[in-house]
Amino acid sequence: MLWGVSGPLFLLDYLAAVAGTLALALAIRALTGWRTRGEPPSTVELAYLTDRAGLACQVGMAALRRGGVVRLGELSTLSVDGPPPGGSAPLVRALHAALRRPQTWAAVLADPAVGRALRRMVGRLVRDGWLLTPRQRRRMVVGTLPLFGVAAVGVTRLIDSAVEGRTAGGPASVAGLLLCCLATALAGWWLCEVPETGTAARRLLRRQRRAHAELAPERRPAWSERSTDELLNAMALFGPRPLLAVDPRFAELVGVDLERTRPATPAGARRR
Repeated sequence: MLWGVSGPLFLLDYLAAVAGTLALALAIRALTGWRTRGEPPSTVELAYLTDRAGLACQVGMAALRRGGVVRLGELSTLSVDGPPPGGSAPLVRALHAALRRPQTWAAVLADPAVGRALRRMVGRLVRDGWLLTPRQRRRMVVGTLPLFGVAAVGVTRLIDSAVEGRTAGGPASVAGLLLCCLATALAGWWLCEVPETGTAARRLLRRQRRAHAELAPERRPAWSERSTDELLNAMALFGPRPLLAVDPRFAELVGVDLERTRPATPAGARRR
């Protein structure tokens, strides 16, 4: 017996250690960012939580377009010829300001005022707990390290057995331990890719997607019969595909590509 422990018994102990360290990592992941404060996210902020700055800007531009102030120009340019809708979010106002002279979509995204509005929005989402701070993200990564430690113990036993010519158990035990070590290391690697959103944000997105399930692109809603608020909510929660149905030319100019736009997936199934 290697290390004074038989192969089957060591494998059982190894599985118990994996279960314990995996439960610890998942608990840290679930408890990080579960509390929030302040106002609930706006539609543009929900879009940022769903798919970051690109989607947030597309929702902001859709709000301007539906408000009747965005005009399509030559050479793939956009411009505005009126004030932004009342009560517009700061990012929407920054996008409007960037379009006071004709701009391409790339130029709009590179506009300093748009960048400042995005940074302020992100700062509020972090401050209120919807996005994780770098410290919280590091804590989640550290919580996965015990998994690698357990995997290292299993690999050490296998190497020790090979070097010293001693048995680590029967063929079934050795093969089982090897597979378990590989699975443990892969689980640790997967959990090291921590999301930017906190537990509360992911829970909110799931709840909102259930509440607005009829707006999911897979349901093929009649977008011509939907209001502006419904269109913007659908974009914020499920991605920019609805914009293609109501205004394909405009959608193309703001970077919506049907071939590259990912289908909406539940928040729990996505890694950020």
